[in-house]
Amino acid sequence: MSATREVVREKARVARDLIKRHPLTPKLSAKLLAQKGIGAFRFSAALIKWSRSEMQGLQKIWVQAY
Repeated sequence: MSATREVVREKARVARDLIKRHPLTPKLSAKLLAQKGIGAFRFSAALIKWSRSEMQGLQKIWVQAY
């Protein structure tokens, strides 16, 4: 399960970095993050138990993207 957690974190980082490099509108940036970064978490959330510290780390990446 830890490999899946790392995949979710990596996808969130990639989405964050994509947003940084492209001149997207705020609305499109939010959609990109939701599809690429948060979508991976939603898919696996029912199967994997995340600790509070893991969730805070993931949330930090999402906030940076927003």
